[in-house]
Amino acid sequence: MDELHTILALHAIAVSEMAHGLCVLDAELRIVLFNRRFVEILGINRKQVRVGVPMYAVLAACDEQDDPSGPAGAGEWSEIAALLAKGAPFRLHRRIRKTELFNFDFRPTTGRGWVLTCGQSDEQSASAAPQRSDFLNQVIEHVSHGLCVVDGDQNLVLCNELFLRAYGFDPAIAKPGVSLGNIFKHASACRIFSDATAGKFDDELVTLFSDEQPTRLFHLSDGRVIETRALRIESGGWLTEHKDVTPRVRHEAALQDRNHLLDAALDHMAHGLCAFDDKMKLIVVNARYLQIYGLTPDEARPGTPLVELMRRSIASGVHCPGIDAEQMLADFTKRLIDNKEPELRRHLADGRVIAVRHQPMVGGGWVGTYEDITERYRAEENIARVARHDALTDLPNRLLFGEKMVEGLARVAAEKEAMAVMCFDLDNFKAVNDSLGHPIGDKLLQELAKRLCVTVDAKSTIARLGGDEFAIIHPGADARDAERLARRLINNTSTPFMIEGQEIHASICVGIAIAPEHGTTAEQLMKCADLALYRAKDQGRNSWRFFDPQMDVQVQARRALEVDLHRALGAGEFHLQYQPLINLATNDVVGMEALVRWNHPVRGLVSPAEFIPIAEETGLIVPLGEWVLRQACADARKWPATVKLAVNLSPVQFRNRNLVSVVINALAASRLSAARLELEITEAALLQNADSIVGTLQQLRELGTRIAMDDFGTGYSSLSYLRKFPFDRIKIDKSFIADADSNADSAAIVRTIAALGETLGMETTAEGIETIEQLKLVQRAGCTEGQGYLIGRARPAAEALKFIAEYQRVVTAA
Repeated sequence: MDELHTILALHAIAVSEMAHGLCVLDAELRIVLFNRRFVEILGINRKQVRVGVPMYAVLAACDEQDDPSGPAGAGEWSEIAALLAKGAPFRLHRRIRKTELFNFDFRPTTGRGWVLTCGQSDEQSASAAPQRSDFLNQVIEHVSHGLCVVDGDQNLVLCNELFLRAYGFDPAIAKPGVSLGNIFKHASACRIFSDATAGKFDDELVTLFSDEQPTRLFHLSDGRVIETRALRIESGGWLTEHKDVTPRVRHEAALQDRNHLLDAALDHMAHGLCAFDDKMKLIVVNARYLQIYGLTPDEARPGTPLVELMRRSIASGVHCPGIDAEQMLADFTKRLIDNKEPELRRHLADGRVIAVRHQPMVGGGWVGTYEDITERYRAEENIARVARHDALTDLPNRLLFGEKMVEGLARVAAEKEAMAVMCFDLDNFKAVNDSLGHPIGDKLLQELAKRLCVTVDAKSTIARLGGDEFAIIHPGADARDAERLARRLINNTSTPFMIEGQEIHASICVGIAIAPEHGTTAEQLMKCADLALYRAKDQGRNSWRFFDPQMDVQVQARRALEVDLHRALGAGEFHLQYQPLINLATNDVVGMEALVRWNHPVRGLVSPAEFIPIAEETGLIVPLGEWVLRQACADARKWPATVKLAVNLSPVQFRNRNLVSVVINALAASRLSAARLELEITEAALLQNADSIVGTLQQLRELGTRIAMDDFGTGYSSLSYLRKFPFDRIKIDKSFIADADSNADSAAIVRTIAALGETLGMETTAEGIETIEQLKLVQRAGCTEGQGYLIGRARPAAEALKFIAEYQRVVTAA
């Protein structure tokens, strides 16, 4: 349309600059258009010539200018009126201001009007009009689109070549004086227009010139689309522009198709989705979101504030009672936007659980997804309970005990209160298992658990740590309170147990540590309680002892071991052994786990359980761990490419910022493929600084190494860590495997963890397989790999390669 205005402006300039005078009259012989030259030739005041003034009044003013005392030109007007009545072109000669002779040419228009041109009668002057006409023609021919001018009756006045070419009109038909409708009808008969346009172009033309919709689209049979715009000319008629907009129309159609596909995709998503602008107003929402929150499309129109959506869903009873929209919005803003939590969970009134995730958009605003995770949440809750409770006694296990310990120590630090930690086990429990069998031993533990639960109060936590080992957290208790509880535990346990007709006499010894007197960390308190327990056992059955700093015999021995440990690495006293891992489906050896051994020159072989904790506490685990990595990678380079290497990483090693570099250097020095190296971490490692450790694990993953979670279910972490980092493997702790073949609950835990691994796309390794029955059980449970004494004990590097080659034959023969 801007170009139309430009053309009109050029047209006005061309008319104004013509050497001839120009005046256009309507059917009533009133002026509708004139130029400056027309006024100059007549020699009258500009104010006497204006649109709407009758022509005879202009001529009268002209006569009065020539002869003020004479008549007002009535006679001459009568002569002109008579000639005009004939409706044929004519010319008059008239001398203006009694000096110059001018020609006045009258030509009728198709709208019963007239065009009057006037100029000097000499040939030079007569040639000026065509020159100006040529100028106007050149102007419209240089327009980049088709251009057409029609009069008030929609008859063609003039057009350019691009107008004809845009539609493929026949110049013999599309010529001045021909109705635009007839031109279009002829083109339709020649099948220039598409069938859809041909059937309604009459209506399209009416609409085009109605001033209501001055832009229309005409579809041609060759697939092109012409956009036509009309601009009304003040003096009558229209100026129309015709532009080929095929690429734009096709792009808009494609965009519309994509929008339809997007709408369909949004409405068929399993998750709810919505987008809000930076003012928390709704931009788009899908059907699933409305379904989750019980909203109607009218209630969730674009522009609706988020708080209003919350208010409406609360009013419909979707949310749990006791919360209003403002509180909900504040919680949403704080957690997802300010704190940038990855997920917010909404518990709805009907029991559903919705996971809300938030992603900022470039330029402001955000997109939210809403997933119904009810079934997954219930499964997680069940798994979490299973993971935190002992399958045999239903008491809290080591994991939950550790979490309660953290909570209790926080209260000790904040409220300056004391807390007792007690450790105890059954005296001679092994004799019960050996003489009466494990089923009787298990029932004894179950009955003992019941007695323990009624002995301690509700605020205390009693846990089975494994085997016949139990521990209690007794908050708010000083030494006197702890002593009273120890006595009750011993008394209640001393009463004989009746198990399947067998009277069993049991006794316990109790070790006690008090926080903060004996320590302010879980490790310190458990260590002190254990030391006290050992001293209590020395006193005989049914004994209890508090930790005493004088119990330092073991501490002194530990210090001596620490001194030797500092020297051992430089003295070459460490060596590696490798325990095999097999694929439970194929029986192939698929990996070897590197295990460090210390051959002390005096003590002989020192158990890793003794020196690894000391190495971790003193920081010696960092250089020792680096040596293990280098040596293990060098050994593994000699194995078949199908056998991977598993190396344990201590939580302490993650505090070393050079850990990633250590791994890179070990791989480079050995030329071992990173894909063959699997790094194992325990759940406890993630407790120190989960986000930092996850970042380090991600860097290790990017090297190409695999990451495994070792001793799954025994640490202090939670299942949430499986969401924070996608481990390649879960290693089920051997404590779950030990009695899985004889205990249905333990077997269920193994199956549950294996199923969890499969769901999360993680392989599962069963540790501690010692019997054929356990092997078959973990195979049925769905574990992918196995490890244990049945498969193979740890062996020196020199024997590992031979074992790899011979194992499958041996297993097959067995």
